[in-house]
Amino acid sequence: MNELRAMLLDFFMSTLRIREELASMLVTLVVIVLWIILARIVLKVGKRSINRAFAKSKEQKRGKTLASLTFVTFKVVVWFIILMLIITELGFDITPILATAGILGLAIGFGAQNLVRDVISGFFLIVDNVYNVGETIEVGGFRGNVVGMNLRNTTLRNFMGSELIVSNGSISQVINWSRNNTIALVDFGVAYDTDLSKVTEIMPEFVETLMEKYDEIIETPSFLGVTELADSSINMRIMAKTTNGNHWMIERKIRHELVQFLNRNAIEIPFPQIVVHQNQ
Repeated sequence: MNELRAMLLDFFMSTLRIREELASMLVTLVVIVLWIILARIVLKVGKRSINRAFAKSKEQKRGKTLASLTFVTFKVVVWFIILMLIITELGFDITPILATAGILGLAIGFGAQNLVRDVISGFFLIVDNVYNVGETIEVGGFRGNVVGMNLRNTTLRNFMGSELIVSNGSISQVINWSRNNTIALVDFGVAYDTDLSKVTEIMPEFVETLMEKYDEIIETPSFLGVTELADSSINMRIMAKTTNGNHWMIERKIRHELVQFLNRNAIEIPFPQIVVHQNQ
């Protein structure tokens, strides 16, 4: 870099006939611009290399999350180094600056315990592979897709477009809906005067048709029989194992098919009703 500075200084003074003081300032400006350009090139190449390295991961969502966080860390380190180099180019001694930064960082650490807690929690969320970008999780009763994640906070977006930004340190319990196959549960009721043996006899046919009709169902659904004696109906349940995240859709499909099937077989689905007995 010293050779480059000497060449630039000689060019400005000898070729362009610029005074030494102004030439030195121009040399410093050019070197700073070159450092910034170099930083952008390094970041561009680094981002491509990081994405390529994590693209080989067997778990695509985890690879995407780790790539994003690695690049953010890499970016901070690169710009910190470039900042120190620019300060040096401007003629300042970075040793006291680094010492002051260390003391300041320690003071901030004591005063920003929540921030430190969030960062540490975010680190362990990543290391433990609790969830990744693109997965559906539930935090504090809010269920949504992970659209952003860093060491400090996590951003969730639900199906209505609402976003929840939650600090990692406040996350105590997480339900991850994207790791395993899910279960669709459909409860329905029949009238009290229904022949239950008839229902038990025809339901195997119904669940078989569901298995054939919907690829999202990975096992033949189970008819569990009577689950509750309610006020106006005898409640029953159908359970179906589905591919990940498709249980809500399959529940809607089963209800639609079930209404038509029960109507075809003359089985009443009762509405809420009250029987009143009058004393004579």
